[in-house]
Amino acid sequence: MTQDFSDDLNTPTEADLDSCYGSKYLSALEIGDRKIRTKIVRVRKVALQQQGGPTRTKFVLSFSNLDKELVLNSTNKNALVEVLGRRPANWLGAEVGIYAESTTFAGKPTKGLRLRVLRKPAAVANAPWPDEPGDPGPGFNEAAE
Repeated sequence: MTQDFSDDLNTPTEADLDSCYGSKYLSALEIGDRKIRTKIVRVRKVALQQQGGPTRTKFVLSFSNLDKELVLNSTNKNALVEVLGRRPANWLGAEVGIYAESTTFAGKPTKGLRLRVLRKPAAVANAPWPDEPGDPGPGFNEAAE
């Protein structure tokens, strides 16, 4: 007995595949063409397994109105440091825009998430101490392992 194959109008999309089997971290596929305005509410360090490689510690950001966190890559880290400074505690409360843009990864075209600082938190303007390399400052949370 054989079954006929038919085109199902309810065939899942790439976004459906990612939502069912995807990461617990935010991806460019989930953002799509949207631009999301949100606030940074938490900064922490997490040891992450690199694709086919060793474990590496990365910063992870949590946001006020998103369920998933963002793993901070070098491009986005530089965007935050340029506007908010090297003290991650000063990033808390910053209003940021999250969007996807075309980029390359391992020599292949892909979409990548980008951050843009839209508004500094009041604490950065009135910070009581200067930024010091290697000192994350108060409020910096490290993930439990």
